[in-house]
Amino acid sequence: MQTGSLSIRQLLRKAKAKQFKLPQFQRDFVWNEAQVALLIDSIARNYPIGSLLLLEPSPDIQLSTRSLQAVIAEIDQSIPINDAGVTPENSDVPEAQELLILDGQQRLTSIVRVLLNANATKTYWFDLREIYESFHEERADWIKQTKGKTTDATRNDGRWVRADLILEGEEQQYVIKYFLSQEEDKAMHAIQKVHRVFETIRNYQVPYILLEGQEGVEAICRIFETINSTGTRLTTFDLAVARYFPHPDLRDLYEKARHQHPVLSEFDVDGERLLQVIVLLEKGREPSRSEQLNLTKDDIIRHWEAAVNALVRAINWGRRECGLEPQFYVGESQLVALASVLAGLSEKQQEHFLTQKHDQLVEWFFSNIMQSGFRATNYRIFVHYQSLQTLREHGYIPEEDIPTVKLDVDTLIRLAKSDNRYKAALALLRRYVKEDFYSGATISFENFEIHHFFPRSFGAKKYVDSIANLIPVTKDTNRLLSNRNPSDYMRDLTGKGNFHVLNKRLAGALLPIQINAEGIVEPNILSDDQYNTFVQERGKMILQKIREITGNRFAETIGETGE
Repeated sequence: MQTGSLSIRQLLRKAKAKQFKLPQFQRDFVWNEAQVALLIDSIARNYPIGSLLLLEPSPDIQLSTRSLQAVIAEIDQSIPINDAGVTPENSDVPEAQELLILDGQQRLTSIVRVLLNANATKTYWFDLREIYESFHEERADWIKQTKGKTTDATRNDGRWVRADLILEGEEQQYVIKYFLSQEEDKAMHAIQKVHRVFETIRNYQVPYILLEGQEGVEAICRIFETINSTGTRLTTFDLAVARYFPHPDLRDLYEKARHQHPVLSEFDVDGERLLQVIVLLEKGREPSRSEQLNLTKDDIIRHWEAAVNALVRAINWGRRECGLEPQFYVGESQLVALASVLAGLSEKQQEHFLTQKHDQLVEWFFSNIMQSGFRATNYRIFVHYQSLQTLREHGYIPEEDIPTVKLDVDTLIRLAKSDNRYKAALALLRRYVKEDFYSGATISFENFEIHHFFPRSFGAKKYVDSIANLIPVTKDTNRLLSNRNPSDYMRDLTGKGNFHVLNKRLAGALLPIQINAEGIVEPNILSDDQYNTFVQERGKMILQKIREITGNRFAETIGETGE
């Protein structure tokens, strides 16, 4: 890895030599004109604009590429790369070597479009009068643009100079001519002020980080994630898209799969999950980034459909049997492992495996997701895959892959929303609560919502977002109850049907209350001052369900802090 800087002139010489390329995973140019103008204005003021992250292709990292979205005139090959007025500044960036832009595409394309007159539909100009009179006001309105591409050097009686002319100082004759024709007494001062701005642009140094391709895929992705100006992750799937394009076109295959199977879009499944399934199916090894990028094109084409169908089936299984929903999608590493096992089986064998091993699979799944801080790492996916292969072949899951669930009521009640166990508990509620406690309607994927039993306006200081205060309901009930207090809407419920039916629904919703023959709710824990009692009692009911579903892997720990 190298670091350094390139002057604007060096940068543009390389652009004209077509050295800069975009990996296929990069998005198109999306900046608006205000963003482009602000960038050029920042350069003119010598403000930092961030580093470019460049990658030098190597035998280990070969990616399909495309050109910048700019109409760049061909370079005069008779002129040496550091001639044409460009000082041979020190730079370790290879000359005439293709350089892939990992981060900085929007900035570099903007610079090229403005300073090389390389926008196919517009021409950029610098307003000499605005620079002289208003540059100190920190405005960018001295940068103008007109529709259509032109070779005219000036506009507006010489007041506007075409932006690309400043690169080699060609603008000077027009600057002198304009100011001498306007105000001779102030001409020299105006010329010098404008010249300083243009010199700043010409000599501006753009920092870069050059990855030489020897760092390895893992390091490159980590560096990208740390530096990327938008905070976007460079995923393995992004690299694979660029590596294999155009045959197969992974992005196209992925989008078609999402269209054909909406559940992939609902759960926002990354294309990397499909590559992980293919690695396990083809190689039976840990699906690391390098293993994914070492798949052959034939591997991907041969297994793609099976991987998609198996992953869809695994997610649908998690939704149906374990209560997963997009709002609380947990257990991704387990589902990828399950999909990898299913992908190697016929449809009939898949059905037999999921049916015959149902209870073991559910216990294994919840024992894993009821842990704090677990992530869908490649290693975890491989461990789960091996465990499920053992289950399929020998009828049991190795004990080391069914971790002990350590939880107590107080910890459960106070779980943070960011805690993996919070989402797991929501899935458990969704799994058990099939019927709307208020209306009696069946809760489906389409009409499902989470309701705060005590309204959110009750106050965050009393753990209003506690898992023990949440309950699955239909959308209609959620809107009907809205911000009403339970002591209010439960009074209405007591007059809406048979007590036995109502009490069955309340028990099914894991609510610690019943309605007696006189229509009174017991125990009396629905008033504001009884909130803590309510969440304690409901927390016990939820904890009991966790105990039931995780079997002998459950170990209640009094005073556990949930760290």
